[in-house]
Amino acid sequence: MGHCVAQRSPSYPISMFAVLWLVGWTLRVPVLAAPPLATRIGNAYGLDTAGIGALTMLPVVAIAFGAIPAAVIITRFGLKTAITGGLLLMAAASSARGYAPSGAVLFSVSVLMGLGVAVFQTALPAATRVWTPSHIALGSAVYLNGMMVGEMSGAGLTLPVVLPMGGDDWRAALLLWSVPIVFIALATVFVRPPEAVRDPTEGAAGQEIAATSMPRWNDPHAWRYGMLLAGSVAAFYVINSYVGPILQDRGETSALAGLLFAYNATPLLASIAVLAVPRWIGRQRPIAASAVLSVAGLAGFAFLSGWPSWAAALLTGFAASVEMILLVSLPAVIAKGHAVTRLSAGMTLVGYGIAFVLPLMGGWLAKRLEWLEFALIPSLVFMVAALFVAGKNRRYREYE
Repeated sequence: MGHCVAQRSPSYPISMFAVLWLVGWTLRVPVLAAPPLATRIGNAYGLDTAGIGALTMLPVVAIAFGAIPAAVIITRFGLKTAITGGLLLMAAASSARGYAPSGAVLFSVSVLMGLGVAVFQTALPAATRVWTPSHIALGSAVYLNGMMVGEMSGAGLTLPVVLPMGGDDWRAALLLWSVPIVFIALATVFVRPPEAVRDPTEGAAGQEIAATSMPRWNDPHAWRYGMLLAGSVAAFYVINSYVGPILQDRGETSALAGLLFAYNATPLLASIAVLAVPRWIGRQRPIAASAVLSVAGLAGFAFLSGWPSWAAALLTGFAASVEMILLVSLPAVIAKGHAVTRLSAGMTLVGYGIAFVLPLMGGWLAKRLEWLEFALIPSLVFMVAALFVAGKNRRYREYE
């Protein structure tokens, strides 16, 4: 009668999903908790506008260039230790921002915080494959949903909730944000990957990554997917960076608060969409479609005005976030073992590195040409160019 027994589908690893979601939540909380406190931080350290902008962007740069040392750390110490250590480093450095004796030390600990983020962000795709092997796509969608909720938490809860809890002291607010991150780091210590399905290339403990996990400069896949990632990240950040001055120049300042709130809610909606349809992960057409919609939205915001431009901005936020989620999830689906970390690190370095440069280039050109909308053009041109590497096949090939 054994042949008559129906084959059961693997049960959902709820505890693993919970840890992945919590770790994902921490990815952007300390980074996006700083902008709401920027004026207070700037006054405390005597920073001008450029200094405040640099303080906000330094962790993003560290995430990009921290991908290579992150791969080394994962190789040496394993996934769980890398994630736990990265979380603790991020929490400690984030708290230290409030107690730095000088501006130089403030910038230094901000870089350290970004490096901590880079370590466990690079490790998460491989961890998803090891911790939720029967539900890799869903596991990726879960931790990225956590990341989007974390973005809204850092940006939206700092001033109305966390700052009052800290007695209206911005230093205490940064310290309070670090408390849950420490507990989440401790929770990862108790993670137990499924014994029966551990990838043999990752060692007997299910956590070690082979030395070949280092990204390769001549890897065409890292450049291809990294360029698409750069376009999605740049599209989202360039509107966030310049929407205020652009609306002010158009005489639409009254719409700024509402548009910013709605725009920064689009990543959460995007993560819910991917969570509802996890089969999009690993497929080329959803990535290509979201890239096209991102280009259309950014062009609409640049060249239209009034409510059509606001709608175009929201389209960009949603489509770029869907594209980013699908791309960040890609390594865990198309690669195995050490190749997951290698591809993830390569994509992060290329994607975030380019995405950091494009808005700065646009701001410089806008100032030179005295046309604010030109701040969006370098990102738009790059995104159009990146479309040619999107591909039209149904699925991505396996990466080794």
